[in-house]
Amino acid sequence: MPLLPALTREQCPADLLPLWDECAARYPQFRHLWTTMANSPTIFRHIWGELLELKRVSPVAARHFEIAIVVVSNLNRCRYCVAHHTPLAAAAGLDAAQLDALAGVALGPLPEDWDFPPRPGFSRADGLVVDLAYFLAWSGVYAATADVHPRVVQRLRRRLFGLLAEHFSPRQLEELVWRTTQCVAFNWHNDFFELDIEPEVAPRPTAVARSTG
Repeated sequence: MPLLPALTREQCPADLLPLWDECAARYPQFRHLWTTMANSPTIFRHIWGELLELKRVSPVAARHFEIAIVVVSNLNRCRYCVAHHTPLAAAAGLDAAQLDALAGVALGPLPEDWDFPPRPGFSRADGLVVDLAYFLAWSGVYAATADVHPRVVQRLRRRLFGLLAEHFSPRQLEELVWRTTQCVAFNWHNDFFELDIEPEVAPRPTAVARSTG
């Protein structure tokens, strides 16, 4: 049972009812999430308003958003996000082998001279999105706990950025990084409040091993 009660439509402020109804139409399978976040009108308005706008206008392919989200959600062991976004990634064109590969990504040491080589089974752009999601989790969690020197992190970051910039525009990179790091916040939010997965969404196992990238 979730720790925080979900709001009903009757409890939603009148000025947010159009947003509520759009969420209900577009994201019914995420209702345990957005009805919980609606406990804060400010968070509901800005976060879900932003997500819906990005869905409408972002130049980032849905496939790339979903790759990044599935990677970080598996790394953070967020059952809720893994269960919801794995089928969305499949709908965006990823096959079963690719989904298994995303679920198997695990945090571990990176050599200082790591050059982010192509990932088998993925296009170069797709593989770099995997690398981006991995690096954001690695630099934010693993590198600090493993006492990786900041200069090493910076060199790897700049090397990855240069590769990404060959495939994505500045706007695409901003929105990819923002949406990926925002997903980490969703992972922690869902875990803390112990959100239940909706009955129509099939649970999926999250990755356990964290030894390699």
